[in-house]
Amino acid sequence: MKPPLWRQDRALYPHVFQIQTRYRDEDSLNHINNIALAGYYDEARARFTRQVFQEAGVNFDTVRIVTADSRVTYLAEVFHPDMIDIGSGILRIGKASYEIGQAMFQQGRCVGLCVTTFVQADATGARPLSEAYRAVLQKLLITAPAGAEAP
Repeated sequence: MKPPLWRQDRALYPHVFQIQTRYRDEDSLNHINNIALAGYYDEARARFTRQVFQEAGVNFDTVRIVTADSRVTYLAEVFHPDMIDIGSGILRIGKASYEIGQAMFQQGRCVGLCVTTFVQADATGARPLSEAYRAVLQKLLITAPAGAEAP
């Protein structure tokens, strides 16, 4: 399934992190390996999540957020030594879960998209998100422009 075009607009993402590509991530085709690209998304998500937790006043050590699903869409090759920018924002908020939407940019063009679902849980299963955490996520919500296809 092809992702909606509006997700490729850098201006929609409330947080953008710049990451340096690494020579060791190049493959025999002289572009960054797809597995390494997934790692770059993960790094940007970790930075984004830390900021969200801090803003919500949530203790990272006492709340357990687990990854339920992650999907990467590759739109173009990524090359070293150019930097990449990864935009992150919230696509959906559920009772105990939320989705982070990300877009990767290199030299001004969108080269990939990622959607990752997180669930707050304890040893017995999913637990509702706190109101403080939900309020911060709501401020970071990105939505389709009027008339555009939803994610």
